[in-house]
Amino acid sequence: MGGIFKGGLHFLLGAAALAAGLPAATAAPETTPPPAAQRRIVLPSAVTPDHYRIEVTPDAEALTFTGKVSIDVTVHQPTDKIVLNAADLVIDSASLSGEGAAPKISYNEDEQTASFAFGHVLKPGAHTLSLAYHGKIYQQASGFFALDYVSNQGGQARALFTQFENSDARRFVPSWDEPGRKATFELTAVVPADQMPVSNMPVAATETLTGGLKRVRFAETPKMSSYLLFFGLGDFERVHRMVDGVDVGVIVKRGDGARAAYALDAEAQILPYYNRYFATPFPLPKLDLIAGPGSSQFFGAMENWGAIFSFEGDLLIDPRISTEGDKQNVYIVTAHEMAHQWFGDLVTMAWWDDLWLNEGFASWMENKVTDHFHPEWKVWLQGLQSKQGAMQVDARGGTHPIITPIYDVLQASGAFDTITYSKGQAVIRMLEAYVGEDAWRDGVRRYMHDHAYGNTTTDDLWAEMDKGSAPPITQMAHDFTLQSGVPMISLAATCAGERASGQLTLTQGRFAIDPAPAETWRTPVRIADVSGSSLMPPPQAVVVADGALTVKRACVTPLINAGQTGYFRSRYAPNTLAAITERYPALSAEDQLGLYNDVATEAYVGEEPVGAFLALTDTFKGFAADPVVMTAVAGRLAGLDDIYKGLPTQAAYRAYARGVLAPTYARLGWTKKAGESDNTNLLRSRIIATLGDLGDPAVVAEARRRFSGFLADRASLDPTTRITVLAIVAANADPATWDQLHALAKSAKTQIERQQYYGLLGAAEDKALAQRALDLALSGEPEPTTAPGIIGAVSGAHPEMAFDFAVAHWDQISKLLEPSTQAGYIPRLLANASDARLIAKLDAFAAEHIPAGARQDVLKTDSTIRYVSRIRTERLPEVDRWIAEHGR
Repeated sequence: MGGIFKGGLHFLLGAAALAAGLPAATAAPETTPPPAAQRRIVLPSAVTPDHYRIEVTPDAEALTFTGKVSIDVTVHQPTDKIVLNAADLVIDSASLSGEGAAPKISYNEDEQTASFAFGHVLKPGAHTLSLAYHGKIYQQASGFFALDYVSNQGGQARALFTQFENSDARRFVPSWDEPGRKATFELTAVVPADQMPVSNMPVAATETLTGGLKRVRFAETPKMSSYLLFFGLGDFERVHRMVDGVDVGVIVKRGDGARAAYALDAEAQILPYYNRYFATPFPLPKLDLIAGPGSSQFFGAMENWGAIFSFEGDLLIDPRISTEGDKQNVYIVTAHEMAHQWFGDLVTMAWWDDLWLNEGFASWMENKVTDHFHPEWKVWLQGLQSKQGAMQVDARGGTHPIITPIYDVLQASGAFDTITYSKGQAVIRMLEAYVGEDAWRDGVRRYMHDHAYGNTTTDDLWAEMDKGSAPPITQMAHDFTLQSGVPMISLAATCAGERASGQLTLTQGRFAIDPAPAETWRTPVRIADVSGSSLMPPPQAVVVADGALTVKRACVTPLINAGQTGYFRSRYAPNTLAAITERYPALSAEDQLGLYNDVATEAYVGEEPVGAFLALTDTFKGFAADPVVMTAVAGRLAGLDDIYKGLPTQAAYRAYARGVLAPTYARLGWTKKAGESDNTNLLRSRIIATLGDLGDPAVVAEARRRFSGFLADRASLDPTTRITVLAIVAANADPATWDQLHALAKSAKTQIERQQYYGLLGAAEDKALAQRALDLALSGEPEPTTAPGIIGAVSGAHPEMAFDFAVAHWDQISKLLEPSTQAGYIPRLLANASDARLIAKLDAFAAEHIPAGARQDVLKTDSTIRYVSRIRTERLPEVDRWIAEHGR
């Protein structure tokens, strides 16, 4: 599953804050473990499920449904009651096989449970619990929910879907809704005869009923966790083919089949690779990718076993509007969710503490398979930016270890964050590089084979890895997964005699933005000469732990973290950093970007002179850097401009930043050239967009000219230029332009276009137009899943304004959000804020509306605001002085 928070221009073109070394606006919440005395809220272990037989009858128009379930259970020890999970469900009747009287039913709304008291002790053994119940269909992406859309045939339509991770199967069926309570499921649905139902397994039988209905029974699932169950219903069509003995398909709303072709090709390409890599073939007879028209504030796709759900923007490709970036995203999201079919679905973490076994590994695997089939996209290089975002979060207050105690469902929702995903992926990448790809793959294969259909903890994985790794990695892995924080490896190089020999001294500390306790890690460090030659024998890494480590080597200019597979900050003595800067264009793209991120981030907290960061930035005027690297540079310049907002020296900074980007802009221009790579065209978009952010008058004027042409002829702009032009025009909109964008939103041909235009309406720098966007969000015109994103878009340029509006209308807005993720919405509206007085306003809202155990995002946002405020007051004056002395 993937989390996403939509914020205006940054949503459309990439978060400048991330590139600036700030926490990603797309990052989900960070978790601070509660006191050790807190009780974990879990179900009793006296009774567990074995098999569910479920029948649901939805009423899509009324947004309600009825259900029946018979659950085969095992009573393990004497007990007088059965307790399971239920939320927003009313249980109409209950019975237990062998019991003459119905049990007494009671509910605990806080713990989301239903209890069935029998008045006497049940004997251990097999029983069947039969329940009749009814519930509601939501209009947010949680539990059983509806998405409304304009159909391709004209008119309004409604489709139904489910979303259960982390803990919302309990809103669909009374169940043991915990990952460790695996069972088999047999789902039946009574549905309109002209609609297509879909679930994890193929249809096993269909029965025609009166009244235009049919009863559809799906085949029994393998043993799996409740959160992986899926049901969907709508006016769908399916495109499919057989691959490796599996019927792979893409399910879309009727008329969208052609837009599913790209995802189907990706699915067909990825499945055989995973079958080989895991050496455990995909065990279900079919694998569907299912497109939903709409959006969520916090996720884009979900790995239901055999029935992966994605919102359309993460799955469908429309040649009219889809960019190269959209194609990469669809491929990577598909790869991520398909990796979950093994990491998460076949083998599942025992409890949410070990969520990273799902998300970190799927994030790592998505890059591995994508790089195999599309090396030209350079996804490992792109991934350095997600690692950068994770390290920034990990260095601040509100961070947590990769493996962290989870006590309840709100905390579990908070665990879907950049530490779990991006730090998890980065640590796997580091460990794989340390032990070698073959040894790592063999350990993964053993893990899959030995734990299929079961539940594990992280130490089960390390045990499998240690069987083939010399030396074992468990202790090293524990250092990076059981404690939070970022190591910082400092290097000092000395030479002797005629510079024929020298020594490198490596010391370890902790890179911290906020005060943090000292920690040590067993950190693998790869060292190379700036020419690229390794200075280390196999396995080409030294392990730095306590104290200092001295390495005697030829007297060269050394580079630590060569290849950038390590999870740590690198810091150099001034003379060494100056020597590397002189050779900077000759470094690999990975080392250019890694060094740039390290020096910039350390400069922001005073660990390096700001001049060292700007000297590196200045070098980009003189050479054509890799598009991924230059994209990151442009993003960082835009992010720093955000921090300058409102200061009198912003104009001088903008002139400097435009000068850095000018040579790349002159080389690329506005028009894609024959033979250019996808990444080059994406860089063109990023450079033009950043120059628009920086107020370049010529770029803004050209965007407006092209927008006028676009209004007359929608085919006048290629997809990548289209979104760039629209974003610049939206940010600089006047009332007439805003009205034109609004008209485009209302007349959009597809749901993806419609959401884009509504997001653009929230991107205006003009405060009056931003207020119009806020009012529009709650007017009833946008779909319920779109409205919160408009407010999020406004927060990109006007965080306090969006925050105040959302607080004032919280009763209305909270109803538009998924229940388990409401706690994160308001804090994220201040993700781009730099005014420290907003901390008190946020904390006051939290005290009234957010439970104490669910304030992970509040901690993160408070820390972010303090951090950005310090950069603004302490570092920007240093930038100003450097520009005055060196800028041209």
